[in-house]
Amino acid sequence: MIGLFTGTSIHETAQVAASGLIYDQTFFTTSSPTAADVAMVTKLVRNVLMMLVIPAMTFFYTRQKGLLGDTSLPAYERILNLFPIFVLGFLFLVGMRSIGDAGLQQGGSAFGLWDVNSWAMITEGIKEWSGYILATAMAGVGLGTSFRSMRSLGIRPFYVGLFAAATVGVIAAVMVFWLGPLVKIS
Repeated sequence: MIGLFTGTSIHETAQVAASGLIYDQTFFTTSSPTAADVAMVTKLVRNVLMMLVIPAMTFFYTRQKGLLGDTSLPAYERILNLFPIFVLGFLFLVGMRSIGDAGLQQGGSAFGLWDVNSWAMITEGIKEWSGYILATAMAGVGLGTSFRSMRSLGIRPFYVGLFAAATVGVIAAVMVFWLGPLVKIS
């Protein structure tokens, strides 16, 4: 249950992984799958659903604002404006990993080039570098934060964020307790 709650209530994927691992280490989890495993699968399912939700929200927003009828842009640019590029990158990387893993599972090699050990080294290297890149990006966000600007905004944004986080937590808890027993984890 904690893995489902963690995967549905925490926004950022790295934080989901960290909290699942902390739970497993704190409570000496030895079961398989662990809370971290369940949390990551749950979070990745949420990430995959973004491929549907983001373009749909963009489409409805542009239709509401009347931007779809804008003929000043070529049709392909209007379509690209509806579909965020990072979603295409996400789809590409999901496809690459899935194809590589599928080749190994069928007794062959990843893309006909790499054996199990080489593919594991490549994916672990990418995972390690993605952690460094994410840390650098988060540091950039933090270093770009102006406390003077935040102070000038007042307390309202804090209350909005607190309300949003509490709402997500309550909805996640209700859904986990309501639908969690229907999830079969083996």
